[in-house]
Amino acid sequence: MQLVKINKKTNSKVEQAKCLVSTYCLLSSIKLSDTDLTVLAYFMVYKINQGTKDLILKSKILQSIDSLKNSMSKLTGVGLIKKSTTNKEYLINDSLNVNLDSVVALLIKIDNK
Repeated sequence: MQLVKINKKTNSKVEQAKCLVSTYCLLSSIKLSDTDLTVLAYFMVYKINQGTKDLILKSKILQSIDSLKNSMSKLTGVGLIKKSTTNKEYLINDSLNVNLDSVVALLIKIDNK
């Protein structure tokens, strides 16, 4: 097996999360808009709560609570976030629920068989 090393520098944890989720979506054949990727990145960094939703709206990533609900519905539909069965909260998919440290490494196996 050959290894290919690619270094990517980001300016913030949100940008780091967006890079991670973009790669995940590309390899999983999930198509998301840039806005939906940004919303998911914010949820990965700040968790899915009312404060994060307010930040997304205040930062003008989305314009209304309805568009935020639509984005969350799309993210739920493709399996990137899910509703908790116990307390009706939203959670990040286990595959993307990672600790965003200063360096995050990805191990990608591409098989042609």
